Amino acid sequence: GAEWTNGSLWQDEYESYCDWKGVTCNEKSRVTELNLANNGLSGRLSESIGDLTFIEVLDLSDNDIKGSIPTQIGLLSELTYLRLSYNAFTGAAPESLGELTQLQLLQLQSNRITKMPNIPQLDGSIYNKSAFVTDCGVPSAFDEALECEHCTMCCNANEDCYPQEDTRIAEHLGLSYSTFAALFISCFIALCCIVALSLYLYLFSKRKNQGNALTLTTSTVRRLEEDDKYALSRIGKASVYSYFVTDKVIGWLVAFATLGIQIGILVFFVVASEANLQDDAIDIQFTWKCPRDSFVCKDTADLAGAGWFIFSVLMIANLAKDMISGTKLIYHSSKVRHSRASRIRYFIGGTLLCSITLFALYVSTIYNKAIATSTTDIIVNSVVVLFVMELDEWIFAAFEACNEKWTSHSAGSNHSTSHIAEMKEKIARQQAQLESQQKELGMLRSQQEELMLQMEEMRRQSNDISSPASEFVPQCQYQYDTSSDLEAGVGKGDAMCEGGDEVEYQPGQIIESQREEMKMPRVMRSRKKRSHK
Repeated sequence: GAEWTNGSLWQDEYESYCDWKGVTCNEKSRVTELNLANNGLSGRLSESIGDLTFIEVLDLSDNDIKGSIPTQIGLLSELTYLRLSYNAFTGAAPESLGELTQLQLLQLQSNRITKMPNIPQLDGSIYNKSAFVTDCGVPSAFDEALECEHCTMCCNANEDCYPQEDTRIAEHLGLSYSTFAALFISCFIALCCIVALSLYLYLFSKRKNQGNALTLTTSTVRRLEEDDKYALSRIGKASVYSYFVTDKVIGWLVAFATLGIQIGILVFFVVASEANLQDDAIDIQFTWKCPRDSFVCKDTADLAGAGWFIFSVLMIANLAKDMISGTKLIYHSSKVRHSRASRIRYFIGGTLLCSITLFALYVSTIYNKAIATSTTDIIVNSVVVLFVMELDEWIFAAFEACNEKWTSHSAGSNHSTSHIAEMKEKIARQQAQLESQQKELGMLRSQQEELMLQMEEMRRQSNDISSPASEFVPQCQYQYDTSSDLEAGVGKGDAMCEGGDEVEYQPGQIIESQREEMKMPRVMRSRKKRSHK
């Protein structure tokens, strides 16, 4: 004790050990507390420490004690508070530490301990996150960080610490960030399928009940072209995702490749946000400090509510448009008037646009929660994720710069998918067939009229042959005084007969055949004249 910072009475053999510096005894003169923190202690911790069987508090932190922790420390069955931090202990911690069932605080950080025994989880109701602290964080002074399953706080070689606790997702669902993201996106895609199918069935039954069948007309094709333009505007004309609403196979491959690259980049952020404090791949900022002069660990991060408000504004301003557009495109895919191929294209485009947007929001949230320590950090991290989300537009711009034909579909004016072009050709063929049929119908009508006239003539001739020919009746043109005389068969006048003779007739001389002839339609009379000639 001569080299101690304060060794008061430790070398006085006549003084009671209960009066020594840092020693506290109970009424039976049994040592219950030994606190020699930051007192210049060095050397090795004696195995006789196991003789203090009634000790409850042992604090030897912030000294220069070397060697291994003696196994006899496990004999201190009443021990509730043990601080050996900020020393030079080496080797593996003794297994006997797991026998200290009354222990509520154990701090061993800033030593050179290489292995921790399986110590049961401590009761953290009093000391909370400061209850069990070791050097289980990264970067570590060793090749591999110390593994400590039940530690509440992990510190690294820089004496920075971070709570070792499950995320809320892991706590409630038992899932890592990566697993939850995959499950969430899968459920969202399944939900989109159910919603799109339900809308299609509803609209189909509605159209069927109203009796509005979809007819193939020019207006229908024009409307479908407008639908294609609408879908293109929703998914983004200046994005490679616009290939999803076309039937270009190469374009689809480019779009899927871009989507895969974006997801791959965002996955790195997810992995870096995981709460595995022994993994060098994490980006978690160790913002906690467990000071030498206090057993309470504190968070030094300066992330206020204003930072999360700015984060919300950035996310809404940049991602809301894509989310709304993708949702509209999914609804658009349920329209009955579209072909099956068009509905599939619209649905895939809208679903993938919504999925990558939600994934970006999820990644940005967990990443900022894991590593952001200030308002500026949360802004920078959010911008980085949004920067990744612009990759589809950069690739599209690169394609357009290389060859404008590769991006000609984005112009919209001459854009027409194959199914619409096929419909146009079909309508043109139908119109040509209709015109041909109309011409044939006109010819058939003319032939029908001619045939009817011939049949009437044949009927007239048949009637003339069957009537008795008692006398020759000259064919004359009569001129009646009045129309009523014609009906009565009376009157007088002149008649021009065959041979140019002019005959004068008296009342009652008109015969029945002549009356019938006068009653015949003009066309029939003229035909009859031509036949006699």
